[in-house]
Amino acid sequence: MNQGSDSTSEVPASLWLAEVWQEYCERITRMLAARMPESLQRRMGVDDLVQETYLACGRRINFLREPGELPVYVKMRRIALQTLADMERKHLAAGKRDAMKEVEIAPTDPDRSDYSDAWAQFADTISSPRTHMERLERQATTRRVLQQLPKIDREILELRHFEELSNAECAAVLEITQKTSSIRYVRALKRFRDLLLEEEKRL
Repeated sequence: MNQGSDSTSEVPASLWLAEVWQEYCERITRMLAARMPESLQRRMGVDDLVQETYLACGRRINFLREPGELPVYVKMRRIALQTLADMERKHLAAGKRDAMKEVEIAPTDPDRSDYSDAWAQFADTISSPRTHMERLERQATTRRVLQQLPKIDREILELRHFEELSNAECAAVLEITQKTSSIRYVRALKRFRDLLLEEEKRL
């Protein structure tokens, strides 16, 4: 079944959503777990947020199934981000921007333990540490690099490496061409590597 087109319009909506959700649920869960603030996690679990996202997808089934170039996962991701914003408003009484209308999705906080570890592990792919002390130093080094790295670079690296989006999906999320997305990724990766190696030379 090609879930990105309307060629499956004869498939019942509930069955179609269940099949698509099964394919993308793990990616949606990882993305929400990384972006969900700790203040909200004290009010509800990640699993609860994922369930709310599934219900929201059911309410926006026509949006998910309508034909177009936008990948189904990217549509589902937008609904997930909107659901996250809705839950923050509901539980934290904080005014949040509408994620469905945002072109630029802000990167997550690299100082959070789960995401800091992810960045440190990403840094390990460039030059792997061998001891526990080196791993601790790598985490500190990575945080310093992230302070220097432009947000636009962090964003594309997070999408590609942590959310595991394809170049086409990144382009759709950022509303840029695939060529521009590819160029931005290569430049961001080079800048991250250069800054990391420069920081390590100072140790």
